[in-house]
Amino acid sequence: MELRGTTDQHALLEGLNMPMLEMAVMTALVAVLVALLGTVLILRRYKGTSEEEKVRKVARFGWVGLIVYLVIFLIYYEQKATPKTIPYPFAKGDAAIAKGDFKTAIQAYEDVVKKYPTMAQAHFKLGMVYRMVKAIPKAKAELQIAIQEDPDRAEPYFALGSILWSQGTSIDALPYFQKGLSLDPSNPQKNFFIKIINRAKLEQKGLLKPGSSARPRLSPPAPDTSSSAPAPSPKGVVSP
Repeated sequence: MELRGTTDQHALLEGLNMPMLEMAVMTALVAVLVALLGTVLILRRYKGTSEEEKVRKVARFGWVGLIVYLVIFLIYYEQKATPKTIPYPFAKGDAAIAKGDFKTAIQAYEDVVKKYPTMAQAHFKLGMVYRMVKAIPKAKAELQIAIQEDPDRAEPYFALGSILWSQGTSIDALPYFQKGLSLDPSNPQKNFFIKIINRAKLEQKGLLKPGSSARPRLSPPAPDTSSSAPAPSPKGVVSP
């Protein structure tokens, strides 16, 4: 099911989507082909016998039942894939963060995750507030889920890469920063990410010792807004 927040033009994925509908159609086609092959083999076996007419009647009833089942099956998946409009679900959590009430924000976002467990945006927001309170293992877990549910969104890659960089070496962050920039090449913090990527490549070649004596904080430095254009909204981002 594709959910859309009423204040947002981007998709919030929850449950089944169009690829799943396509898979359902393919499954139905395979079922029809298997049934057709089975029918041909059975009729061929009983052809010319006293049981032939009885077998043909059973086959006809079987095909009617299969067609009815497949119609219901496809209607179910089609409904699951149809966009559904829902109220913006993050208002309570966003308001709590604005007030510095991270405990309430965590509870609010956890409630959204429970209600929509495959919504990438919900896991991303929960991961970010966990990061704010330095609950790093939980933050990493939620960001990983956000990436899994919507692999075409850049922010979770940047956020997870920043956490890994702050905890380990630039090599740990390398794949996440590279993927993030491939999805959002105009990100305002592009120079920061490229710096870490270049360092990681030197470490991989053995030209630089892993680690850093000037490790940044969990959040990358703020970009110079006077020389950087705002980044375009990536897929799946919801604005309150």
